[in-house]
Amino acid sequence: MNQSKSTLSTDSVVKHNEDVLFSEVADGMSLMDIESGKYFHFDETGARIWKQINGEMQISEICDKLQYEFDVEAETCQRDTLEFLQELADMDLVKTGG
Repeated sequence: MNQSKSTLSTDSVVKHNEDVLFSEVADGMSLMDIESGKYFHFDETGARIWKQINGEMQISEICDKLQYEFDVEAETCQRDTLEFLQELADMDLVKTGG
């Protein structure tokens, strides 16, 4: 597995890796990394985070939207979202964008 190039924070801005194809499915989101040929599947929460990634918003802004949508505490939302996005960054599915 790739080593993380950087540690994300709530100030980080992430964008989709252009080599990753994705599609919504009934129970979330399916992705394929063209470069590695690997497939990934996210549940509805992961899919919602993926859809918020636009290369312009800081992770804290994504968390603000998710907090409202899922009625979750700020600290929990930030911790879980950062952990999820860090995993995506470690797998090279997202890149830091700003």
